Amino acid sequence: MLRRLLGKVDDGRFGRALAGMQAGWQWECKERKAGYVEGYVKHGSKQYMVVIERRGRGGTARCSCEDAVKRGVLCKHIAFAAMSELGLAAAARSAHRQLQVLGR
Repeated sequence: MLRRLLGKVDDGRFGRALAGMQAGWQWECKERKAGYVEGYVKHGSKQYMVVIERRGRGGTARCSCEDAVKRGVLCKHIAFAAMSELGLAAAARSAHRQLQVLGR
């Protein structure tokens, strides 16, 4: 679901999300369960809430930033959150453990 979602992010926003990784943005997951993740992207004094969830065969995502709210696009914060979750899952697989489920 996350990789499919990233494929829908335009190149400029995808690139800015990658730049955010280099700049030290942080992903703070508040809830993670099958087909659902919610948390905050933090950079500098800014913080944006991101929710990504599976719907049918695809997924939906929303962010509290102006870009997502006013333009209705998949923003750089959504892309960053998806990349972060994919990275955490890959690290957990490499360590032969399950990614911790939060919010229970």
